[in-house]
Amino acid sequence: MGCSQALARRENDRASFSPNQFQTKGCRMALETLQIDKTNAIGRIELRRPEKRNAISPTMAIELTKILTDFESDPEVRVVSLRGAEGNFCSGGDLTPNGKSAPRSGSPTANTLDLMNRVYGETIRKLHRFPKPVVAIVEGIAAGAGANLALACDLVYASPTARFSEIFVKRGIALDCGGSWLLPRLVGMQKAKELAFFGDWVSAEEARAIGLVNAIFDGDSLEEAVEEKLRRLSTHPPIVLTQIKQSLHRAASVTMNEALEIEALAQAACAATEDFAEGMSAFMEKREPDFKGR
Repeated sequence: MGCSQALARRENDRASFSPNQFQTKGCRMALETLQIDKTNAIGRIELRRPEKRNAISPTMAIELTKILTDFESDPEVRVVSLRGAEGNFCSGGDLTPNGKSAPRSGSPTANTLDLMNRVYGETIRKLHRFPKPVVAIVEGIAAGAGANLALACDLVYASPTARFSEIFVKRGIALDCGGSWLLPRLVGMQKAKELAFFGDWVSAEEARAIGLVNAIFDGDSLEEAVEEKLRRLSTHPPIVLTQIKQSLHRAASVTMNEALEIEALAQAACAATEDFAEGMSAFMEKREPDFKGR
């Protein structure tokens, strides 16, 4: 299995890679656009193209997909955080051709279709299907594809400096990176159309008011508050969190009866785990549970 096929796990996460390298099975892959860390059951991803306000290049999209693939298969990672470097989350998509990451031939239309489906689309699909909680930490600009990258996460926490924009219309392009699917589900169809038709900037306060952001934390309290959220998520039973996330994602496309059937299957799966037994024991013994993910 080569570097492009899988990312190997290591017992000692912190020792296995430097922030801009990742150990794969058989070789060490240098990361050009991300910094990562794995500690205390938390996988941390930082978009790192500060000179471009962390715009998503094809290389970044490919690297992000690979890191998520590794974190998904790593039992030591229970929750993932995603943020941008140096005061901005992500300024959107960077479609500048970038070596082997960009299509090599074909018409502009065919190249764009290939890039959006095969590269950017695959990253958003991976993020949406990712079985563990993903928390976006948004400071500064989150525009276009960058805004939708944040919204594709399970929870979004922001600083007062955060600004969001579905800026596509102002650039002469359509919604991408899942915006057409995410926005109506988060804010309703009418508000989604307003955000997409005008492409106006939305402040952190407005984003919270309309449902794009879970909470805003001032200044230095952002780090402490989000760290506590991540810590709490990392102590919850991983199998249960996966079942909850998957059932909620399916809720918009199923009937009530189908939702009840899905819930019954999820409960049966959870009841067969060691974590269920631990949760019941902890309740009876009036102590905090120690979930193992089994």
